[in-house]
Amino acid sequence: MAIEIKPLSPEMAELFTDYVANLDFHHAPHWQFCNCQYYHVKCETEAWRSRTAEMNQKLAHENIHEGVMHGFLAFDDEKIVGWVNANDWRNYALLEDDEYLNGLEGRTGMVLCFLVHPEYRRQGLARRLLKTAVEYFREQGFDRVIGRPFIWSAHPERQYHGVPVMYEELGFEKVFEVNGECTYVLELK
Repeated sequence: MAIEIKPLSPEMAELFTDYVANLDFHHAPHWQFCNCQYYHVKCETEAWRSRTAEMNQKLAHENIHEGVMHGFLAFDDEKIVGWVNANDWRNYALLEDDEYLNGLEGRTGMVLCFLVHPEYRRQGLARRLLKTAVEYFREQGFDRVIGRPFIWSAHPERQYHGVPVMYEELGFEKVFEVNGECTYVLELK
């Protein structure tokens, strides 16, 4: 498998939303409309659930073109087979009141959603995407990278934040856990 990982660019906006629109979300049908915008929108749960796929697709295009949305796409030849949402945490409106994040000094990168095509799962692609994101944050002079994986053994396909072992393999350290969601930090400086 000759996978190439590329940073999301404005020219890839349509490719990205097409990839998400055509993924099989039978394991979590309510994810189909997200277009990886959940963390980019600050609203109450009811307001989020009232949003449509078209609204989130349009917002994804806007956020990509404005540089608010960042991450990496994995390609197998011309076919997108994976995605990781990796960004400065301050670009995630939903997290703006997060006390832990607000208490950090310097620049903090955040790794959130992984979307790996079902045919490419369990082959190390999410690990490669995470490693690429860490390298990007290091090159850009960030002070640290944070991930918030969780273990959901009843539905492992729903672990869209990755799993703790992925982070641990790259040297991330678990700093705390709340309701099964762990916060892992990798200091870059």
